Parts: sequence; structure tokens; C-alpha cells
Amino acid sequence: MKKINKYLLLFAMTLGFASCSNWIDPDLNVNPDTPGVVPMEFLLPSVHANMGYALEGNDAARTTALWLQYFDGLARQSLAQMTYSYTPADCNNLWNTLYGEIMTDAKEVIRLAEEQNSPHFKGVAQVCIAVTLGHTTDLWGDIPYSDAFQGASVLQPKLDTQAEIYTTIQSMLDDAIVNLSATENAVDVDGDMIYGGDIAAWIKAANALKARYALQLSEVNGTSAYTEALSYLAAAFAANDDDLQFNFGTNTSEYNPIKQFLDQRAGDIAMASTFVDRLAVNSDPRLDFYAEPSANGGVIVGSVPGSESTPGDISLPGSYIASGNSPVYFMTYAEQKFIEAEANMGLGNPGPAAAAYKEAVAASVLKVTGEDNQVWLDANINAEDAASITMEKIMEQKYIALYGQLQSYSDYRRTGFPNDLLTVIGATDPNMPVRFPYAQDEVSYNLSVADYVATNKITINSKIWWDK
Repeated sequence: MKKINKYLLLFAMTLGFASCSNWIDPDLNVNPDTPGVVPMEFLLPSVHANMGYALEGNDAARTTALWLQYFDGLARQSLAQMTYSYTPADCNNLWNTLYGEIMTDAKEVIRLAEEQNSPHFKGVAQVCIAVTLGHTTDLWGDIPYSDAFQGASVLQPKLDTQAEIYTTIQSMLDDAIVNLSATENAVDVDGDMIYGGDIAAWIKAANALKARYALQLSEVNGTSAYTEALSYLAAAFAANDDDLQFNFGTNTSEYNPIKQFLDQRAGDIAMASTFVDRLAVNSDPRLDFYAEPSANGGVIVGSVPGSESTPGDISLPGSYIASGNSPVYFMTYAEQKFIEAEANMGLGNPGPAAAAYKEAVAASVLKVTGEDNQVWLDANINAEDAASITMEKIMEQKYIALYGQLQSYSDYRRTGFPNDLLTVIGATDPNMPVRFPYAQDEVSYNLSVADYVATNKITINSKIWWDK
């Protein structure tokens, strides 16, 4: 240590006698193995992987799946979250990944794409930011965005209102569609882990997302939200193959995050009886893929929420969302058809609503099981007529189809359906949280957020703007 200090002292003394510009090599501390600018084709896979792991894969979606009683929390942190104990420290990692990795990297892709005249690369990155912004604002409400991502020049970015964020999302998706439709593009999209560089697929995804975020404002904009949502569907998805999803690998290190959680935190979560019983009563063919038989009984059985059941007696999440290579879903054709059904029902068009509802369920059943299950559909779904299908039935089937996805949490808050979800919760507060708390790091280091939380007395029971 003394030897090191001697050389440090000698170096410091030398600096006192010489001008840095005269003798210090400016490349002295540049690591030749670490590029100063990461190419777009290396940044984009990081964006997609982090979206897969953080946005729909584990932290956010697992928590809301507990609250929506797809899962039951049996032990440790999951038991606490199941009973609505969710603190600012619990969402630190999620918040930091959303801002410090996903959106930061996507912003850099946009910057590089503009420099290199690649509107296609820019459009893909814009869709990724729009997806991330949508879920971020739907979980937290007002969030930093327009003032963020400026490095040391703005260390405490202000919050944009949720209304402003929604305007930003739609504008960004519009711009993404223009960029993705550009006929002149200098650099082809490489490193795309979602659509493999298929630009037409990204355009469809952008339109599908525009429909989602238009419909999300149904409580704010009324019937105009339904009309707007429907206007985007003609250019959106046409089948399940168009789904915006991230596929995981077969190596352990590349496993789906729910699978990794089940392996690493065995006994923490299991299927909830609320969800399992809802499917079992109609012999729903998706149940065998949504859940697996219990270790001890060999049958699919759910845990009564909050009952702290014995793990081996209860079913775990199944292959659809919890095998090693199970995808995570950002936007699906099934969701799009449910949007069409809800919007038509809201506009008083029961015939188109019924047709879209049946197509939505059929798309979900095919996606989950790999078969059309026409006999079951005919007996349980197609037998309905336009007069018997209600908004509640549409939203209940959407809840089933969006198993484990973040959008289901937004739908429940927005519509109140399915309205019999909260069976038994042994918490001090019996009400499901309606938002995430701001991350502890953000409250501690960003005075704009700290002041907003204190002034508005924000808790997990404070409704966000569109939740009327």
C-alpha cells in the first residue's frame, strides 16, 4: 500500500509542474475493450430483454397477479404483498430498471438512429418506450419523463401529469408509425429479439397499443375513447402470430423470470382458488396450461387467498407463463379483440361486440392450448347471443385471457370487473392497492417526487388520474 501511495504522490507532484494538455495522453484511461458508444444492434437486445424480465416478467406483473388473485402469496415477501403490504423499497429495482436501463437505452437507440438516418430503428425504440411509459404511468400515475434522461444537467426531474404522459404515448406511437413506414432507411434493424426486424409487425403493434391507450381513458373521455380505440384496429394485429411478446431461452440463465422465481423462492407463491375455481367450474381448457397439478394431490387446486396454505398441496403456475421458455406478453391479438368488444358494447353495438367477444376468447384458447377447442367454445362461448353478452362477461373473459399480465390490473381498476375478486384478504386494509408507491430511491433523491408525495399525501390507496 505504501508503494502505491508513493507513486500516487509522485503523480500528484508532477501534475503541479506540468500542463495536462502538454503531456498527458488523452487516451490513457480509455479501455479499448469497452466502446465509448454502444451500437444500436447491441442496445436493442438489452431493451427487449429488460422489458421481458422487469416489465411483464416478474416484479411488476407478479405483484399485481397476487392482488388480482391469479396467485396466492404463501410466505415471506409474497405473503406480505398478498395482504397489501407493498413499500417504496419493494419497487426500487423495478423503477430503476424502467428508468436506468429500459428507457435510457431506448433513448440512446433513438439518438443513434437519428445520427445514422435509421427511422426504422428509431420507430422500434419509440414503440418500446411507449409500452414502458404506459405501464409505468399506469402503476404510478404522474411520473418524470419530459425533464428526465438529461444526465447530470437535471438530477431531479419534475413529474409530468398522467394526462401529459398519455398525450406523449400517443404522439410517440404516431411518430413511430411514420418512422417505421419510411421508405428511406440507412441502417436495417438488427438485434430485434421480438420481431426479428419485421418492420410491418412493429407498425401493427404500434396501432394495437394506440387502441389500448385510447380505451384506457374510457372513464375520462367517455364514448369518444371507444370510437378512438376502434379507429386504430384496422391497421393492428390480424392473428395471434402478430403478438408483441418476448421469448425466453432454454438455458437456465435465460429462463422465464416467473420460472426463475419459483425455482429460487420455492413455496412463496401458488395458484389462487379465486382464479382456479373460476376456470374449473366451466371446465375451461386453459386451466391445464395456466396451472399444474399439485405435488401432493396430483390435481389442480388453488389456495384461498391469505390462508398460508401448505405449498405442496397447492398448484403452481403452469407452462403458459412459468416454464423455462414461456414468453411474456406486452400486447396480444386476444387483448385487441377484447378492446373491440368492449368499445362496441360501450357504443351500444351489441352485435359487433358479441362477434369480437367470441373471436377474443377463441384467440385466447388457441394461443394458450395450441388447439381450437371448438366443442368447448360452442358450448360455453358461442352459444351466447348479442342480447346475453354483457360488459361484465367481456371483462371477465378478458381477465382470464390476460392471466398474469399487467394490463389486467389496469382493466380491473378502470372497470371494476370481475367485481367479485376480493374474496378473503387478512390485511389491516381490506382494499386492493390502486397504485404502486413511488420507489424509495426516487423519493430520497428527487425532491420533485418527495414534495409531490408529501403535498398530495400519496399512498397505495390514492387513485391515479384515469381511475375515476
